[in-house]
Amino acid sequence: MPEITAKAELVNALKDTNQRVIKWFTEIPAGDFFTRNGDVWSASDNVGHLIKSHKPIAKALKLPKFTLQAMFGKPEKPSITYDELCQIYRNELAKGAQALGRFIPNQENPAAEGAEEKKLELLDQFSKASAELVSIAEKWNENELDGYLLPHPLIGKLTIREMLYFTIYHNLRHASQEGD
Repeated sequence: MPEITAKAELVNALKDTNQRVIKWFTEIPAGDFFTRNGDVWSASDNVGHLIKSHKPIAKALKLPKFTLQAMFGKPEKPSITYDELCQIYRNELAKGAQALGRFIPNQENPAAEGAEEKKLELLDQFSKASAELVSIAEKWNENELDGYLLPHPLIGKLTIREMLYFTIYHNLRHASQEGD
């Protein structure tokens, strides 16, 4: 992915990866969408996980900025680049880090006749969660993206910019379009 530096590039990349996720999972037949291969998550598990990942970020970005600062402090260093953030995350995954707690998807296995409807419902939930995150991110200015922190469950506190970088990369990893 080309280097993302300005807010407009960041928001556009987020929009683009959200659309790529929807396209990727839409193309998976409903009969396969809910099927796990051993311990490997199904497509529906991946979509559910992405929904569970987007919602708390959007919720946090709606908080008053003084609340974010009181809860998580202020950054003590500049934001790192998209590529640096991706490498840190890949390193954590290589050490065995994985989704925990509220980020683990609810495994769904609807009857064959309800699979297409349930698939469309999950993709609609992702579409709404991702659109909400984009809408809220658009309201933050360039300096604010680097001036506030959010906690990431695997890699610690990230600036808002870094959390949005993570979301872009995370989308692509779960839609099997980029990464390792």
